[in-house]
Amino acid sequence: GSLCVATVIATMPTADAASKFDGMWSAVFRTKSGPCQPAYRGAVQVVDGVIQIASTAGSLSGRVSRNGSVSATGYMGANTGVASGRVSGNSGSGTWRAHMEGGNCVGVWTAQRR
Repeated sequence: GSLCVATVIATMPTADAASKFDGMWSAVFRTKSGPCQPAYRGAVQVVDGVIQIASTAGSLSGRVSRNGSVSATGYMGANTGVASGRVSGNSGSGTWRAHMEGGNCVGVWTAQRR
């Protein structure tokens, strides 16, 4: 259960300073296939273009480009996950996949700026 959360919440890191995507985002990750739970919800904060995840586990890296393209990778122990997609204005969406001990998970994510 919780191992998948830290992996896929890593969907929207950004490396651009003073990002126009700064703010608090509510993200929802839905699993389409694999052993992960059906859905996860989490808060993602972007400050000066840097992601701050509301989780203490795992390591995250990635970025949101100036045109809103999202690419990220997350690690938690032996589990790895990647996510990609796009944000525009106050919303975003994309896909994610994670490699878990019980198998691979694939899903989609959506995010709304609060």
